[in-house]
Amino acid sequence: MRAAVAASLLVTSFGAYAQDKPKAYLNADIVSHYMWRGTDMAGVSIQPEIQVGWKGLFINAMSSVGIEKDDLKEIDLTLGYERWGFNIGVTDYWTSGIEENDLFFKYEKRGAHQLEANLGYTCKYGSLQAYTIFWGNDYKINGDQAYSTYLELSVPFKLGGLDWSLGVGGTVFESAGTKESQTEKTSEGTITRSQYYYMYAEGPACVMASLRATKDIEVGNVSLPVFVEFHANPYLQTTHLLFGLTIRPFGSGKD
Repeated sequence: MRAAVAASLLVTSFGAYAQDKPKAYLNADIVSHYMWRGTDMAGVSIQPEIQVGWKGLFINAMSSVGIEKDDLKEIDLTLGYERWGFNIGVTDYWTSGIEENDLFFKYEKRGAHQLEANLGYTCKYGSLQAYTIFWGNDYKINGDQAYSTYLELSVPFKLGGLDWSLGVGGTVFESAGTKESQTEKTSEGTITRSQYYYMYAEGPACVMASLRATKDIEVGNVSLPVFVEFHANPYLQTTHLLFGLTIRPFGSGKD
């Protein structure tokens, strides 16, 4: 859930527009499970990030590394702009372990990079974001370009001394997909079964529903927001209950 919402969650405040000096922050998340838009990406993971912004323009770098040897490794680079609550940006996703040609500096349409455009609006009442992959390894099962698109609405609120966020996300048409065939020998002969996997879904569907509760804990010169999140994928009928914490030095926040 972390990497693909960078353009909506990591924007500078309105007051930064009047400043001539760049504004930067850094932090790192440690999560019990890495979920992204309803997709199970990895187990326990460490997710550092850093951002530099100036007058609404920002550059953000995020990464996710699982502690298991076979977990995927991910680096996301975002260039974006935000003003009056509106945001626009482009993210370069790089993920190792999916394709054979997964070298970071090797850009091929069937390789490990994907480019995604983001457009959205954020205010104190919530955030509405739209994301579309426009280049890279993003193909339907029939081989056509998928232009996988994801929409997400999130609403913050306070309850019981905690900060809460309710989110729902989905796709509007068929996303990128793959087909895997398995052959099984039975008493009646050899049977071949096909299994289809989609980035989001094979058509319009709700693929993510989440509810997160966060509590800030201060330890010395470090702020430690601790969160618990219920993360479900109604399309796949899967659920996860996640725990995480954010390590953020004081004076290095987003606000």
